[in-house]
Order: sequence, then C-alpha cells, then structure tokens
Amino acid sequence: MARKLNFSKSIKADSKEVFSQIARFENYSEFIPGCSKAKLIEKNDEYEIGELTFNFFLKTYLVRSKNILTDNTINIDQIKGPFDFFTGQWSVIGNERSSTDVSFEAEFKLPFILENIITDQVINDFCENVLEAFVDKLQIKN
Repeated sequence: MARKLNFSKSIKADSKEVFSQIARFENYSEFIPGCSKAKLIEKNDEYEIGELTFNFFLKTYLVRSKNILTDNTINIDQIKGPFDFFTGQWSVIGNERSSTDVSFEAEFKLPFILENIITDQVINDFCENVLEAFVDKLQIKN
C-alpha cells in the first residue's frame, strides 16, 4: 500500500536562503534524525544524485536519490534504497510578510516486512522532527 505524507511550515527567513539550505544535500545529516552521512555523488546542470546513510535498529540503510532542482522546488526520486518506491518534493515559496512557506510532500511504499512495523504515526513524527530540526538550524543562522 502506498503511503503519502505532507508537512509544511512558515519560517521567518528569506526564501532564497531557505531554498539554499534545503538544496545543500551534504548538510542533510545535520538535521535528519538517524542520518549519519550525506554525500553528493554527482551534480550536473540537469540533476544531482545523492546518497544518505541511516542507522536504525542496529542496521545501516542507504538511500540514493536523483534530485531535480528548479527555482523553488526539489523533486526527489529514489534510485536505490529500502523503499519499494519513494518520490518527494520540497517546495519553498516566499511571501509578502518576510517569511517563507516550506512544504514537503512524498509518496512511498515500504517493503512488506516493514509495512506493519512502521506506523503512520512513526512516519509523521519522523517528518515533523526533520522539519523542526531544519527550522531550528535556519533560525540559528539568522
């Protein structure tokens, strides 16, 4: 069964700075819980390929993704990893009140063995922690 997630937040920061921080793939290990390493493998004018290393339940997982960056979005497609499939999109939109709306949407399918173990609440809590850690990192910089 495919699952979907969507979370968003308004941040008092410049949209270009917010997007710049999200686009720095190498920094993901600083704000994604359980991510011990983030490595940019390939970068060209059309896309980037990055790899994240996660450590959960005494096991190491690698997620390799193809990321296409536009002016205010990053589209993510898993190339290799623990999901049967994973697609996502970061969206960063500045607004008139000197703040930025950040959203992340994804659709994914867990392998059968993990489907019943990882609940929607666990996934939602994880995503909320990622976004909060990211926002905290941005507020420290500003």
